[in-house]
Amino acid sequence: MARPDLDSPEQIAAFVDRFYQRLLADPQLRPIFIDAAGIDLPTHLPRIRAYWRKMLLGDPGYRRHTMNIHRVVHGRRPFTPADFERWLALFTATLDGGFAGPFSERARRLATRIAANMQAGLEAPCDERRAVRDE
Repeated sequence: MARPDLDSPEQIAAFVDRFYQRLLADPQLRPIFIDAAGIDLPTHLPRIRAYWRKMLLGDPGYRRHTMNIHRVVHGRRPFTPADFERWLALFTATLDGGFAGPFSERARRLATRIAANMQAGLEAPCDERRAVRDE
């Protein structure tokens, strides 16, 4: 049986829901999402679905600044390189476990870049972030 692609809002929602089931069951990442970020799933999941619809389908519904949101959480509980590796591993495992196609591959590439950019942005001293932003 062919696996669906992330080419519709419904498939993106199914992916995000499965991914968050894994994240929140993971002993390394659960404390970040529950304790440090204090996410409220009924509020958070629609936002994450909207983010991935924007990234994959060009849907304009997501308008939040993800870096600033993650800086707040990072201030409460600093993210480690292992956290980013684990996040990406769970993302990839969720894709591999149920989705395939060009949109899924785009999501895989985007997630790799997002993890690397987020890690670099959070590790950079404030002066470096400001210098990069001002260029």
